[in-house]
Amino acid sequence: LCCLDLLCIHSLLLTSTSSALFVGGRYYQELWPSTFEHCSGKSQSPINIETGKTIYDSSLPAIVLEGYDLSDKALLKLQNNGHTLQLNLPSTMHIVQGFDNMFIAAQLHFHWGTKEVPGSEHTIDNVHFPAEIHVVHYNSKYASLQEAATKPDGLAVLGGFIGIGLLENENYENILSSLTDVSLEETNTEIPGFNVRHLLPPNLERFYRYNGSLTTPPCFQTVNWTVFNDTISVSRKQLAALEDTLKAGQSLLSRNFRAAQLLHGREVYSSFKTLETTKGNGYILAIAFGALFAITLLSFIIYAVQQRKKYSRFQKDSRQNVIYKPATKEEA
Repeated sequence: LCCLDLLCIHSLLLTSTSSALFVGGRYYQELWPSTFEHCSGKSQSPINIETGKTIYDSSLPAIVLEGYDLSDKALLKLQNNGHTLQLNLPSTMHIVQGFDNMFIAAQLHFHWGTKEVPGSEHTIDNVHFPAEIHVVHYNSKYASLQEAATKPDGLAVLGGFIGIGLLENENYENILSSLTDVSLEETNTEIPGFNVRHLLPPNLERFYRYNGSLTTPPCFQTVNWTVFNDTISVSRKQLAALEDTLKAGQSLLSRNFRAAQLLHGREVYSSFKTLETTKGNGYILAIAFGALFAITLLSFIIYAVQQRKKYSRFQKDSRQNVIYKPATKEEA
């Protein structure tokens, strides 16, 4: 693979139009379809995942990765390409289970926002996460990433939501510690290899699956998306470094996420029952509280009926113990 950067797929096109599409790091999404026809297609990404409308598919196998634990002697190219932070990956990294064919890793990159605006591309029930990681792979049946990117079954992207935790994430520090070395657009550096698997959630069995596209031009609709349900946590300080360090031209590179696209009839599948999600737990709690209320109401009704019967018996007994005496003249 002569180049692991997705931009190689369309380098000539994007070089001539990048100034209009990514001015100062901002995504001018409304301009994309006029230059890249696929960007107005009906299978675009990212999307909003409505957990209540996903289809549970028990046949979806867990994602199994191979070769992700890299030696620190392997040097990886980290670059600021003007619209994201990208790490090129060796072709020895594979997805060996999860799809019909083996998929070969090419690169990973990030999408983020600001302290005020969370920047994940995908959303869950219309909720954004602070950031999102994408690990891009291509189908091993094709000779290169460039060839695969134009094929319907060409690409598989693993997406993970990044949240804020109390502790620093040492795995992410492998990348974030070098941000100042690539602070300017079109700069790059090399970092030692590490276990890239640890950038993804611990549980790779719980995910959403749908057919979509690249989230930047040329927006080829050739991506089999896997979006993990569980999140990865970094510290607030680490996220701030990602939000505040990189430049695009003279401007800060931030809010580099595309808006959610319409499904246009596409189905979103889940490898787990959605009742296990946060929304599902809320549904279970609602049922539990409803049942508790019904039991309480029923108990009250039974108690009220018993008290009424008891009162009726008391009145009957009281009437039986009363002796009628005609009124005397004095009483009249």
